[in-house]
Amino acid sequence: MKWLWCCLLLLFLQAAPAAPAPAATPVIKLTSLDWPPYTGADLPQQGEVTLFLRILFGELGYQLQVDFLPWPLAVARVHSGKEGHLGYFPEYPLASPDYLQTVAIGYSELGLVERRDNPLLLTDARQLAGLRFGVVQDYLNMVKLDLLIAAGELKPQISQSDRANVLKVLSGELDAAVIDNRVLQYLLLHDKEIKLGAAKLQFSQSLKEHKSLHLVLKNTAQNVELIKKINQKIGQYKTRFLTPSLK
Repeated sequence: MKWLWCCLLLLFLQAAPAAPAPAATPVIKLTSLDWPPYTGADLPQQGEVTLFLRILFGELGYQLQVDFLPWPLAVARVHSGKEGHLGYFPEYPLASPDYLQTVAIGYSELGLVERRDNPLLLTDARQLAGLRFGVVQDYLNMVKLDLLIAAGELKPQISQSDRANVLKVLSGELDAAVIDNRVLQYLLLHDKEIKLGAAKLQFSQSLKEHKSLHLVLKNTAQNVELIKKINQKIGQYKTRFLTPSLK
C-alpha cells in the first residue's frame, strides 16, 4: 500500500502546475552624467543623488537603471525616447512644456572658480564682459548670466566639462568658470591633476546662486502619474536618505 501512495504522490506532483515565478520588477531607465559627488558611474553607489533615487524607486516597486552619458547626449537620449529612457537628472529648475520635474531632490550652490591670487570681487554679471570666463556646454548657469549670454552681451568660452574649465583657470587661460561649489571641492580633493594646484584655486564669493536639483521626466500622461508618486515619496524619505548638504 505504501508504494501505491508513493506512486500517487509522484503522479500528483508531476501533474500539479508549477508555482508561478515571481513577477519581474519593472525597470525605470534614466540618464545622468558624471558630476561628482552628486552622480557618476564610478562613484560609490553611483553618487549620492543616484543612491537617493534608487532607494526611492525601490520603495515604489521599481528597479532603477541609470545610463551615464555626456550631458548633451543624456538629455537628447530622453528627448528622442528611442531607447526607453523616461527622464534624466539632476537638472536645475526647467520651464519647458516637453518635460515634467519633481520637487527638489537636492540643492546646488552655483558660482565661479577663480585663482586665489586674482579674486574677482564682482557685484554684477555684466562685469564678466571684461574677463575670460568659461561655461560647460548645455549646462544651465546663474539665471542672469544665462540671460546675458542669450542676449549676446557676454561671450563665454565653452568647454565639455567642469574639469576642463578648472584646469583652464588653474593654467591662467581663463579668469573664472561657472561651477557648482561641491563639484569644485570634489575635483580639488580627488582629481590627480587638479589637486596639484588646489592651493591656487577657490570658490569665488562673487555672483553665487543657490539652485534646486530635480529629476526631469518627459511630459506624458503616464509620467504625470509617476511624478505624483515620486513627489509623495520624496516628501516621506528625503530627510531620511539625503545627506545634510542636500536637504
